[in-house]
Amino acid sequence: MLRRFSLIALPGTAVIAILYVAYSLIDPLPPRRLVIAAGIAGSGYDNFARSYARILARDGIDMEIRSSAGAVENLDLLRNPASTVQAALTTVGFAEPGDSDHLASLGGVFDAPIFVFYKSTERVTRLAQLRGKRLAIGTAGTSIRPLILQVLKAGGAADAPTQFVDLDYDRAVDSLIAGEIDVAIFPSQLDTPLLRRALAAPDVRLMDVAQAGAIAKTVPGIKHVVLLQGLIDLARDIPDADVNLLASVNSLLVRKDLHPALQYLLLEAIREVHTAPGPFNRLGEFPAEQPNDLPLSLTAQSFYRSGPTFWQRYTSFWLTSLLNRALFFIVPVVAALIPIIGFASRLYRWLALRRIVRLHRALGGLEHELAQSEDKAHLAQHQARLSEIESAVGKFKIAPPFEVDLHRLRIHSRMVQDQIGRMASCIDGN
Repeated sequence: MLRRFSLIALPGTAVIAILYVAYSLIDPLPPRRLVIAAGIAGSGYDNFARSYARILARDGIDMEIRSSAGAVENLDLLRNPASTVQAALTTVGFAEPGDSDHLASLGGVFDAPIFVFYKSTERVTRLAQLRGKRLAIGTAGTSIRPLILQVLKAGGAADAPTQFVDLDYDRAVDSLIAGEIDVAIFPSQLDTPLLRRALAAPDVRLMDVAQAGAIAKTVPGIKHVVLLQGLIDLARDIPDADVNLLASVNSLLVRKDLHPALQYLLLEAIREVHTAPGPFNRLGEFPAEQPNDLPLSLTAQSFYRSGPTFWQRYTSFWLTSLLNRALFFIVPVVAALIPIIGFASRLYRWLALRRIVRLHRALGGLEHELAQSEDKAHLAQHQARLSEIESAVGKFKIAPPFEVDLHRLRIHSRMVQDQIGRMASCIDGN
C-alpha cells in the first residue's frame, strides 16, 4: 500500500508544485494598495476618487489619491510606470496611439458640462463670434484647455487676433466680472459656488451654444447636453430658457497590469458612485461601455456584458478571489492527476504481479520438462525445484486486491505437484 501511495504521491506532488509555481507567477494574489491620479484637491475628480477610496476600503483596499494639475497630468502619470499610478480619471480625447499597449479603459464615468460665460451686449451663440476676444480657457495641465482649443479651432475662433489668458477658473470669473477678459470657459457641476457667482454677476451672460450638436460630432471627447430651463433654480427660473452646452466625456483608465480583481472592485465602485441619475444623465447611464478612446480592459468587457460572477454576487471580495484561484488551480491539477493516477495504478499492478508471473513461468517450464523426460534421475531435481517455488509462494505477502492471483499461483503449483506425484508412481510401478 505504501508503495502504491508513493507511486501516486511523488509524481502528483511534482505536478502540483509545478502548477502552483506557474499559477503564482501568472495570477498572483491581488495587492491591498492602489494609487489613483485624481487632479487638484477639492476638484470633481478628487471628490470622486475619495468616494471610490471609501468603497474600496470596505474590502480592505487602501487607495492612495495622487494630486495633479488635472486630466492631462493624470494621463501622463499613468503612462509612466515609475510614478506607481495604476488608475487615473481623465478626459476622453487625449490618448496617444501607443497608449493602448499599456493602458485600458474601465469605461466612461461622467460628463462634465462646460460653461461659456461672456460679457457683451451682443448675444453670442456661435463660436465664430468669439474670434478676437480675450479668452480664459483654463491653465496648463487641465484637460479643458486643449479640449476647448480643439473646439475653438473647429469653430474658427482660435487664430489671431484671439487672445488666451492663463487663469484658473476662480480668477477667470473674477476677471470677467471686472471686464479684464471677455470670455471665461470652465467645467462645473450645477451646485458649485463658482457657477452661481458667474450666473449672478451683472452683465455676464451664459452662452447658448447653438452648434453644440455639430461640435460634438466633430471634436472627439465632446458631447452635446441641454441645461433645462429652471434646473439650477426652479423658483427664480434660472436659466430662463433651455441652454445648449458642451460637455467633456470623462473615463477611468488603468494600467493593463493592474490585477483583474482590483479592476473589478474599481468597476463596482464607479457603478455605485455614478449610476444615479443627474442633470445630464439617465439612471444607469454610467458607468458606460462607450465612448472611449482606449479599448476596454478584458475585466471591464466581462463586467459590462456578463455582470458579476456567482461568487462575486454572494461572497466577499477576498473569498471570491480565493475561490477563483482555487477553481483555477484545482481544475488543471485534477486534469493532470487523472492520467498520473491511471498510470500509477497500472504500474503498481505490474510491480505486484511480476513475481507471480515469474513463478507461473517457472512452473510452466517445469511442466514442459516433466512432459519431455520421465527419467527417475531427473525426478528428484524436478521435486527440488518445485519445493523452491512452493517456498517462494509461501513467503508471499501481497495486497488484498491481488490475493486471487496468488491463489491461482498456488493452484498451478498443486497441479505441477500432482503431475510429479503421478510420474513418481508410474516410475515406481515399473
